[in-house]
Amino acid sequence: MNIVRTIVAYGLAVAAAYAASVLFYTQQVIAKMAAVGAIYTTGQKIDTFVQNFTGLWQMAAIIAVAFLIALPVAFVLKRVLKPLAPIAYPAAGAAAMVAMIMAIESILGGGAGVMAGARGPVGLTLQALAGFLGGAAFAFARPR
Repeated sequence: MNIVRTIVAYGLAVAAAYAASVLFYTQQVIAKMAAVGAIYTTGQKIDTFVQNFTGLWQMAAIIAVAFLIALPVAFVLKRVLKPLAPIAYPAAGAAAMVAMIMAIESILGGGAGVMAGARGPVGLTLQALAGFLGGAAFAFARPR
């Protein structure tokens, strides 16, 4: 039964991180467009989020792989570094997102900012927050 709960918790973590990541990504891009004069209605903002949510599914797969590495590492580290235990999974989620973005940037963009919603310190911080939320979802749902 614990393995099933762990798998469900993992799926919830990936889903939460993906949803937050796409939400932050979308809002960052819309904000940058608005800074140069673009005007979006509320309906267009929602539609853009929905299109990004369905269209960026490859990112969900990459987040799943990143979490598949980060969460077991957190499991081990929280046993070794006892003070880290309460934030091990959220910190691992945040680290996984930043590492994933850095890997994508170095492989595809050479630092050119391939992921528009993760450009700059605010965008990268928001993506780390998305990973943190995914890790927190795992910590909440995992078997004890």
